[in-house]
Amino acid sequence: MPYLFTCPHCHAQTQVEDQYSGKSGECFSCGAPIHLPDFAASTPTKNLGERKRPLGVMIAAGVVLTMLVCIAFAAIRFGGASVSRLAEIRLQNASIKNLESIATALNAYAADYGTYPPATLRDSAGLPMHSWRVLILPYLGEQDLYDQFDLSKPWDHELNLQASYAMPSVYIHPNDTNRAGTQSGYYLITGPGTLFPPTGPLAPDKIQDNASQTILVIAGAPPINRAIGGWAEPVDLDYTAMQGVINGTVGIEPGGRMSSGATMATVDGRGHFLPNDLPPRTFAALVTPNGNEPLPDDTLD
Repeated sequence: MPYLFTCPHCHAQTQVEDQYSGKSGECFSCGAPIHLPDFAASTPTKNLGERKRPLGVMIAAGVVLTMLVCIAFAAIRFGGASVSRLAEIRLQNASIKNLESIATALNAYAADYGTYPPATLRDSAGLPMHSWRVLILPYLGEQDLYDQFDLSKPWDHELNLQASYAMPSVYIHPNDTNRAGTQSGYYLITGPGTLFPPTGPLAPDKIQDNASQTILVIAGAPPINRAIGGWAEPVDLDYTAMQGVINGTVGIEPGGRMSSGATMATVDGRGHFLPNDLPPRTFAALVTPNGNEPLPDDTLD
């Protein structure tokens, strides 16, 4: 029968099947190493001198045995889905941790400069130069890496491409199958009516909607309009091309990293998970900082 195990590190609780009794592994929530106890050790021992058992006990034992066989069959048939779900929860938590670090850096930048960083830093002629991911490097503890970039030269200049070989781990989505690659797992949503419109990024004090219900940064697959695909390339998700479908068209809609939904962080710096069945209208309300769309308090439980 399932055993309720509590992680000694993060205190998360989960039901663990008998088959994992006495085994070691990682916590599904925090990833810390854990050792599961021997569940059988807590089972009372039988009286070894007892040789005869009443008929009722024998029947009850037969019923229990039948139930155990059924449970074992169900575990074999459906246990894989439970393990997969636990693995995805771990990915969600790891991705949210990255997003909250990025959101903290974006807010620190805004506190210093009065507005969020431009999604794309452009030169006087309007040509794209650098991504916001480069601009917030000092706020992510990556000052040395930031100093290797020459902001007077475009992002795809040889010197800047060489600097971008060192990709900050916070930009890598934990479910990225190409961990040795250089593609970012996190993007801004740009376009008219967003936090990052064509006229330039908003200041935090210009946001009228609830900061806890306004998306700041979101997980996604590399946009389809990218040139090379490096994390330093100034490309993001274009709101005008979206239908607001989580895990819709890869490279256009948010998601594309996990099958059940997408992670994001709101303006207040908190991370959340958006399921696939999130209504497009709700997504639109979360994207627009000044849309004045009423949302229930439990929209982002």
